[in-house]
Amino acid sequence: MIDKHECKQIGIIVKTHGIKGELVVRLFDEFNIDHMDTEFLFIELDGGLVPFFLEEAREKNKTDVLVKLELAKEETEIERLIDGRVFVKKGNVDEASDDEAFSAYQLVGYSVQVIGIGPLGKIIAIKDISKNPLFEIEFEGREILVPIVEDFIVNIDDENEVIIFELPEGLIDLD
Repeated sequence: MIDKHECKQIGIIVKTHGIKGELVVRLFDEFNIDHMDTEFLFIELDGGLVPFFLEEAREKNKTDVLVKLELAKEETEIERLIDGRVFVKKGNVDEASDDEAFSAYQLVGYSVQVIGIGPLGKIIAIKDISKNPLFEIEFEGREILVPIVEDFIVNIDDENEVIIFELPEGLIDLD
């Protein structure tokens, strides 16, 4: 397996497409199909990055790319990849994109800690409700929504995949 620090996350697999084994990769705002000009995509499975040979990639719309991966042919294999974080080697990403806007989608899968509360669970998705993006956090089997506001974020530890928030009192109700 390849080390995650050698790669850059470019998107997330959101669903299957059609009957030919294609997957829809939703790219972060700063990336486009040109960033998929590589032989391999690395998909996070069971905490590690697994390489998949990229047979084909074509643009579906502004944010989505349809991909076909060589080793993902069976329906059960393909279903396992949904919600998987998609990475490419840093050498295959333009250096200029490292300085561009941060994408909250990069934090999906990170553990959440809140100052004054402690561990809160994991970010499982990003919801964009009426152009107000929210972190969806799973906490004891239920959903907690936290606005994606830069001032609420105290620290992001990429190595340990932890994000620390300082939230206004009453923003979340854990009772």
